[in-house]
Amino acid sequence: MNEAVIVRGPGEGRTLLVGGGDRVTYKIRSAETDGSYFCFEVSTTPGFGPPLHAHSYRELFYVLEGEYEFTFDRDGELETISGTPGTAVAVPPNVPHTFKNASTAPARLLFVHQPAALEEFFEEFGMSGDAAEPPDFGAMAAALERNGVHVVGAPA
Repeated sequence: MNEAVIVRGPGEGRTLLVGGGDRVTYKIRSAETDGSYFCFEVSTTPGFGPPLHAHSYRELFYVLEGEYEFTFDRDGELETISGTPGTAVAVPPNVPHTFKNASTAPARLLFVHQPAALEEFFEEFGMSGDAAEPPDFGAMAAALERNGVHVVGAPA
């Protein structure tokens, strides 16, 4: 196991444009933790949110800036909560969930996936710089499925 201390300050880490207007910045990469976890920051546009989905890894969300709505299955019922800076939401494996930027401006989330997941998806669909055209959402959905993300409902 990699036991080196890793430090990345504000603005540091590989940044990719994913999904047309949303940026992913790697804070701690999968290879740096021998696949134990992957930590990344996401800046999302107003209204951005994936469809209701589930996957086999744990996911931690921490709101850094703005306001997000989180929807998740709790005891067989969908529940939606609002999260502002400082809110943490931990989702166990295989629990349907989603999130949405409920702000009127870009907002930021910190994610931790345990074990490490989705970095390969970001590498496949991420772009350096600014995108000229929206991505192929059908191809993105297929790539998410290949990476273990299973859509189970409509966007939040």
